[in-house]
Amino acid sequence: MAQSVATQGIKIFFVDLVGGLLGFPVWWYSKGLVRWVNGLKNFFAGYSSVLGVRVWVKNLFVPMYGSYDIGGRLISFFMRSVMIIIRSVGMMFLVVMTAILFAAYLILPIIVIGMVLYHGIGSVL
Repeated sequence: MAQSVATQGIKIFFVDLVGGLLGFPVWWYSKGLVRWVNGLKNFFAGYSSVLGVRVWVKNLFVPMYGSYDIGGRLISFFMRSVMIIIRSVGMMFLVVMTAILFAAYLILPIIVIGMVLYHGIGSVL
């Protein structure tokens, strides 16, 4: 049985609309979550290399500027220790911010659906 182009268009529109609305939460918590985790992992790895805590720890006992006397070694050790502490605090801040962003990603659709239902029911009453 032949259908008009308008009928086929309306069917496709509603199938896409319903499929999109029902498929969105599945995508959000499956493929979207994997993409988000990979993005956060790349973000964290990028800033981890920028802060370079591993490099500072690796060179903790290497004297700066080739100053091999006892004073140069002590100054180098204490300065690098301070930098390791400061950069480690930066890394901890980055870990906390990444965890907050991940939690926000997980909770956001639930909050949005709750607010839509709350305001939708409130406007009907």
